[in-house]
Amino acid sequence: MKSLGIWNFLKNIVSKRHTRGVVVTLTTLTLLIGLFNSASFPIVVQQIKKIQRVILDGVIFTRDPDIVYHREEILSDYEDRISEPFTISEGLRPRVGFWFDIYTRYDSNKKVVHHTMYPWIVFKVIDVTSIVNAEMPKARWMRNLKAEEFVTDEVQNIREALRELARTGDVDTENEYQVAVAEALEGLEGSLKEKAKDALKNVRVQTGQKNFFAEGLEVSPLYLSGMEEIFRNHKLPVELTRLPFVESSFNRHAVSKVGASGIWQFMDYTGKSFMTVNEHIDERNSPFKATDAAARLLKENHMILHRSWPLAITAWNHGPSGIRRAIKAADSKELEEIIENYQSKTFDFASSNFYCEFLAALYAEKYHDQIFEDLEYEKTLDLHTVKLARAISAKELLRRSGLAKEDFILYNPDLKKALERNTSIPSGFTLMVDTPARLVLKSLLKKRRSHSG
Repeated sequence: MKSLGIWNFLKNIVSKRHTRGVVVTLTTLTLLIGLFNSASFPIVVQQIKKIQRVILDGVIFTRDPDIVYHREEILSDYEDRISEPFTISEGLRPRVGFWFDIYTRYDSNKKVVHHTMYPWIVFKVIDVTSIVNAEMPKARWMRNLKAEEFVTDEVQNIREALRELARTGDVDTENEYQVAVAEALEGLEGSLKEKAKDALKNVRVQTGQKNFFAEGLEVSPLYLSGMEEIFRNHKLPVELTRLPFVESSFNRHAVSKVGASGIWQFMDYTGKSFMTVNEHIDERNSPFKATDAAARLLKENHMILHRSWPLAITAWNHGPSGIRRAIKAADSKELEEIIENYQSKTFDFASSNFYCEFLAALYAEKYHDQIFEDLEYEKTLDLHTVKLARAISAKELLRRSGLAKEDFILYNPDLKKALERNTSIPSGFTLMVDTPARLVLKSLLKKRRSHSG
């Protein structure tokens, strides 16, 4: 009875949910050894640098806070937080798991060296934290440069190991890189020689995103409730509102190298089909207006792509015409079969992984209370959508609203340039304001309709 009590206590300490098999196995073995020796089991739980340790008769079990121990349960949606259309299929599970780790386990100081075709095949995780946070050199850019050089050298060592394995097919057990890559490739079919030869052409480095994802979680309450309302009005699944975690991590100032802008990262030419985008007003930068545009675009993709959310969401990245070509070439409407059987210059790593990134972000966000700690969340914006009854200069509109400039731009980031240049805001323009501003602007407004964000 005493042993049973200890076992129950252990389960509660190690995890109040199902834990990963390795922890349970090690704990069980230790308990059995102790029973065999009729030993007592002093149990001490310590917190050292946020790492929990369970000490059993001298054996230490470590819980790393960067590991989500119930990862598989979350990816199975064990608390039913996600609607059925976004259940992760078995064929996509390993790929989604890779991106889940990128969002929840590895921060930007972790460089994950992996197989491009099979991202979940990880050769090594390179940690440059000690280099980036070192006291010398004093200049941050120089430390970053040293970190990049270190990563380059490590990747070269991995490539050399793959090259040697591709040549001989035999593992030099004294070479840590050969041992590591050979173990990583074990899950794939074929001889080691052939697998290494293929992997040598497909080595990629992915930077961890955990800290950026956490920042997105902190900012997202500003907009999510309003975004969900917009998607409900369009009769679309609210899960789709988590796509900005992939695109921008809810950074409303985000602008990509190719000119995509705002939390949804609309390109200029796509944005113009749904919003006002010109040299003075850019509604791509308004989280709520861009969300309405996103809802219309996703609905359109869904209707023309066989009412498949995997295809519609992939089309967000690759375009509907590109998805049609992929369907025809792969002779399948199933995304996992398209990924497996279709390759082109345009259907690249980004396109083939986009839907899995979305699923990983969705599950990480829906279970973020069980993954992330000590986050400081923004408060929800409580705004109204109103329309101007007549044209007015941007600075005069700001003055008449009674809002501080920072708040005016926070609510209406699409008017930032217009305010800087004091251009005219046209009649019928949709403005986002709080209740006091709506009341003082009453004489300028066409119509009032409530919108909580």
